Amino acid sequence: MKDLHSTPIPSRHTSQCDSCVFQHHSLRSPDFSQAFVGGQKGYQAYRDLPWDLQKIHQSPIKVRHLEPWKIAVIVIGTAVAAAITIGLLVYFLAYDQKLFYYSANVKITNIRYNNEFSRQSSGRFRDLSERVERLIDKTFYNSILRKKYIRSRLIRVSPDTDGVMAEALLTFWFSSTDSRETLRERVGKILRRGLKKYTGPLRINVRSSTISSKYITFL
Repeated sequence: MKDLHSTPIPSRHTSQCDSCVFQHHSLRSPDFSQAFVGGQKGYQAYRDLPWDLQKIHQSPIKVRHLEPWKIAVIVIGTAVAAAITIGLLVYFLAYDQKLFYYSANVKITNIRYNNEFSRQSSGRFRDLSERVERLIDKTFYNSILRKKYIRSRLIRVSPDTDGVMAEALLTFWFSSTDSRETLRERVGKILRRGLKKYTGPLRINVRSSTISSKYITFL
């Protein structure tokens, strides 16, 4: 009987082993142009490659960082642009506005003139000024000019037929380009409307009450 252990068995590969596959791919230069052409088919061909060849083909991702001086330039430029914008807004909204003064002469028929009205510190003058100023303030605060109106102040009480004439100084903020006469007409119309609606203790002659313009402007 022949010794089976001593008989050499011929080495034949019926199928390729892993090392042979690796050598086969290592000897051949991979054609990546074919692996990545054709959309999904190309991507599938790329996935069929060994993992080490995939890793070789992947391009590294470069992360770009801005240099410090570029960041400083961007920050300074943004700050300068914001400052210029704010400055222009302040100029056009504030410095382009000017004070307009108007004189309102309100005729009151149920008050007789007294020498105390010649002194602004007297009780009669203070009492009348409080009533007149409250009436004017309420009129313009409830009007379209409420954001332009500043205040009113009684400056003089003089004798008039059938009563007294109370003169009040009205102050407004208007644009320097606005028309003086157009604004005077608008102020007078609003004031007369308020005098007609007044139901307080003062009896006011609306027809004899007038508005005149004292055009004083300053920054």
